[in-house]
Amino acid sequence: MPRSKHTIQPVTTAQQTYSTAEVARMWAVSESSVKRWSDSGALSCIRTPGGHRRFTLQALLDFQRAGGVLRHGGQPGSGAVSVVSDGAAAVTASLDQALVARDWAALQARYYEAAVAGDELAGVALLERAYRSGIPVVALKEHVLTPVLHLIGERWRRGELNIWEEHLASQVTLAATEHLHRQLPRAPFNGRLALCGCPEGDLHEIALHLVMEVLEVEGWRVLSLGPNTPLFSFADAVRRFSPQLVCISATIVHDLERLRRDYGDFYHTVRQHGARIVIGGAAFADPQVREIFIHDYQAAGLTDFLDYLRREFPTPAVAT
Repeated sequence: MPRSKHTIQPVTTAQQTYSTAEVARMWAVSESSVKRWSDSGALSCIRTPGGHRRFTLQALLDFQRAGGVLRHGGQPGSGAVSVVSDGAAAVTASLDQALVARDWAALQARYYEAAVAGDELAGVALLERAYRSGIPVVALKEHVLTPVLHLIGERWRRGELNIWEEHLASQVTLAATEHLHRQLPRAPFNGRLALCGCPEGDLHEIALHLVMEVLEVEGWRVLSLGPNTPLFSFADAVRRFSPQLVCISATIVHDLERLRRDYGDFYHTVRQHGARIVIGGAAFADPQVREIFIHDYQAAGLTDFLDYLRREFPTPAVAT
């Protein structure tokens, strides 16, 4: 059987790949169909030293964008037999209905299953399909990802989920959001800089990533201070970079007295450099925490944050 030019590269990296059998199970098709698509060049693969096919996540997504199983499995009148099972077709139809209806609960349930199972391909494919259906990425993050991550966190705290399930869900979400982020059109650089981070004791970085992605799409240069960043480090970074905006994302905070003591110097430094402070996250629902973190704006969510950016930092006029 002739091999496509797409199948001769050896596997040389530690990137996540999927076997022929795994891809067949994901799409509810036969292994022979996956091999046929690979041999035809429609579905790119790489080869192990032993000659076995391995498929990268990007290759699978490219295949899906090109029409995927429905196109390459054969359409009525093509002379080919469709390899889509009735069950898979029903699942696809159900998903399409949820996308058209903006049925957030149904989409959350689907994403939850993929996330806690660590099924990166399914999580990425779901968000990709939703984005291609016309749902804005910010809406997907706010109405699907955020509620699911909150639910996973709550279930872990109640002992209903294992810590490894929470970690798998985090990895799936990071991969899915980064994949979509690479596809989004970016506004031209607006000359502005934002510093973003989580305060000391907070290790939840996904919300931070979502905020940074919004800023980058809007044309900002963004520097991430990461999770678990002491306020004196925030202040040092402000002195070094003189940003226009400082974003603090917090899901949980510890040692309120230390934060109260350190926030004064941080706030004074930010004001000296003319920056604004935006806070957001579950931790700021607590009035005691909100009282410490004196701010210019508290974002209720990503859509609210985006509205704030566009309202308070309008796009600079272009000279003509």
